[in-house]
Amino acid sequence: MAAITLDEAKAYLRVDNTVEDDLITKLIGSATATVENVLRQPLSAFDSLPDDIHTAILYTTAYLYEYRETADFDAMIKFLRAILSPYRKEDF
Repeated sequence: MAAITLDEAKAYLRVDNTVEDDLITKLIGSATATVENVLRQPLSAFDSLPDDIHTAILYTTAYLYEYRETADFDAMIKFLRAILSPYRKEDF
């Protein structure tokens, strides 16, 4: 099961139509993969997903959606490392 649903992401993004559902679904996948990469572990490693990780996925989805043309990925990754540092594995 996905960490966040399309409906949850759309509510967070304040999108109330279905025009960009495919895009948002793909961004959820990209955001989840990005968070897992920063964590250096899959989300399945957690018995219960911590709120910080859940928020990080929503934030990343929103960031990718809002700044799809001008995203500063270095800034996004720095933010994710800061919020996710308590859960991040030191090595692979």
